[in-house]
Amino acid sequence: MSKRDIAMAFHSQGFNCAQSVFLAFCEDFGVSKDLAATLSLPFGGGMGQMRETCGALTGAFMVLGLANKQNEAPTPQEKALCYEKVRSLAESFQAENSSMLCRELLALAQENNEKKNCHELVGYTAELLEKFLKNN
Repeated sequence: MSKRDIAMAFHSQGFNCAQSVFLAFCEDFGVSKDLAATLSLPFGGGMGQMRETCGALTGAFMVLGLANKQNEAPTPQEKALCYEKVRSLAESFQAENSSMLCRELLALAQENNEKKNCHELVGYTAELLEKFLKNN
């Protein structure tokens, strides 16, 4: 099963966008599903339903944090590398979707009578992240 399918299955079960993406990858990095669901809960709905940064994208950022796991305080260079990966993933997401903001993504879909919705963005983001992790 692809990460896209896994994330979409979690979303269909009622997990929010951030949880769904994070849950699709968490066990790859030794994080239990229970802990992952708890940690990522506040990021749904564009950060606590404030409709800010897309929850699917913030869930992906959390996975990037796991991929750059540190046992000690990171050096400035390690922080910079992680931040660059976050920016790169965000730029790819924005290039495809015209925004990273939940409220704008939902408004764009409504304005254009598109079917793109949170569920589809969860799948898209998981697929994007899976490819990103393989190449970075």
